[in-house]
Amino acid sequence: MKKNKSIYLQLFDGLRIMVLLPVGILFFITSIIFIFYYTNDRIEASDIQLSHIENRLDHYFTSATHYSRLLLNSDVIQNSLSTYYNDNKYFSPQKINMSLEIYKLIYPAPYIFGISIYDKDYNIIISSERKPYPGDFKTIKVTGGKWFATNKYDNSSDDLIDTFSYVHPIYDYRSGDLYGYIELIISEKSISDIYSVSDTSNSFYLILDNELNIISKSNYLNGNTTLTDTILGTIKSGQSGHIFSRYGFVNTMQLKTYPWKLVHVIPLFFFIKPALTIGIVFFITTCFSLALALFMSKNIAKSLSKPIYALVEHTHFVSKGHWKEFSYNADSPEMKELIGDFNIMLKSQNDLKNKLIDIEKEKNRLEIDKVNEQIKPHFLYNTLDNIYSLASLDEKKTLMELVMNLSKFYRGSLSLGKSFVKVGEELNTCKAYLDIMAIRYHDKFEYSISCTEELKNFKCPKLILLPLAENSIYHGIKGLKYKGQIDIRVDQDEDNILFNISDNGFGIDMKNLDLILNDDTVNNRHFALKHINRILNLYYGGNYKLNFKNNNSGCSISFKIKRSFYDKAYYSR
Repeated sequence: MKKNKSIYLQLFDGLRIMVLLPVGILFFITSIIFIFYYTNDRIEASDIQLSHIENRLDHYFTSATHYSRLLLNSDVIQNSLSTYYNDNKYFSPQKINMSLEIYKLIYPAPYIFGISIYDKDYNIIISSERKPYPGDFKTIKVTGGKWFATNKYDNSSDDLIDTFSYVHPIYDYRSGDLYGYIELIISEKSISDIYSVSDTSNSFYLILDNELNIISKSNYLNGNTTLTDTILGTIKSGQSGHIFSRYGFVNTMQLKTYPWKLVHVIPLFFFIKPALTIGIVFFITTCFSLALALFMSKNIAKSLSKPIYALVEHTHFVSKGHWKEFSYNADSPEMKELIGDFNIMLKSQNDLKNKLIDIEKEKNRLEIDKVNEQIKPHFLYNTLDNIYSLASLDEKKTLMELVMNLSKFYRGSLSLGKSFVKVGEELNTCKAYLDIMAIRYHDKFEYSISCTEELKNFKCPKLILLPLAENSIYHGIKGLKYKGQIDIRVDQDEDNILFNISDNGFGIDMKNLDLILNDDTVNNRHFALKHINRILNLYYGGNYKLNFKNNNSGCSISFKIKRSFYDKAYYSR
């Protein structure tokens, strides 16, 4: 069972909700807005950085393709390649000219690592590299300019380094025959120098080919295989350009001109670090404000509930019968007015207390007496009709018996104005009624009454059984084609006297029983049942009422009354 909260807790809970709810909603909305704008700002900054790098890369690659076109259309290169295929013994002087042409292009573009020219069988004819590393282009059909991720020897250490090669076929511009291929090389270091300004442990970059192989990366990632694999796994599982994972923020951008992806990676801690700092300050400030507001709410709730608790304690004192005025020095005018009205109410209540009890008892007695009187005229009219009929038929013996039973019935029903009679007296009244009805409905039914002599001396409400006997006759056995039987039995248990009236008639409509017992109209044919329920409720409480049960033949009605019930005021009436 849920325990009710005290007024103090209710006031404190109310004030606490008034503080926590708006602050909580404000904190939640502010946090969402801050996170939204902060995230968008970081994403926008990342997009700007990637766009800047893309522009620099596009400049490098566009310049390289431009230089390659200059070499493709160079008369020196065309004539040298013609000599290479037609008169190889005169090619050596031409080779020098080719070298000069190549170095003339490399000099103004320091990001170009080298230039190599291949024949149509992919053999190197000439190269600006100190130690050429032939590219494996045989497996790739090169019909136009195309970029590849390659490896070349470092000019200073002879170690292999990552490079980008732009390969384009060379054709004789007179005949259109294939002369060979030109390879223009850009060092990966020149690419990484573009984003080296922001290349730190807080942020780093990658370039991936269309198969998500790393072809360029920040210096921070060199040798960090685990971190690189984690980032690649995040990119492969991502569905959009902006990916948030347990590692951090990964922003991918497809290069416009080349089939590669540019990737910007910000670890989670560094992505949220600025927001975390601001959030902690904001959270601490909010918590301090809430703690102060709750402390003040607690004191306010205590101040408001203190006089109420004093008033509640005094009402407990009054409920025990001590009608003493409540004296309390309240601070608020409302509480002073409430205490004054409460004391006036105490005085008025004390004056009316006893009067209300007497009025209620008198009201109950008059209501029951009124209901009982409704039974008598109906019964008297029917009996007088029977007396008239017997007198007309000169049935003197039966007439005398009928008049005698009528006398017994009214003697018992009147009972000198008392509301309670002995059980034996109630049974005699009921027996007189049944004898009268047996004369009226000759040979229509028989009856039996069972009760010990001990129980006959207990008290019961007057006319508690007779209406049930009448109900059994009129609604149970009157329309039978066989002889009816009415049985009245009085028993007892530890605390109650038990009454039971059964018949072998038609029974009662159990589906409409509630409607029958609550029908207040004048046409209610089961008025007696409603009457008995009212008597039991008035004298003994709501748990005492009629119980109905349909047997194989007929109906059984039972009820109980308190065996210990005794009221001198009622018994004296």
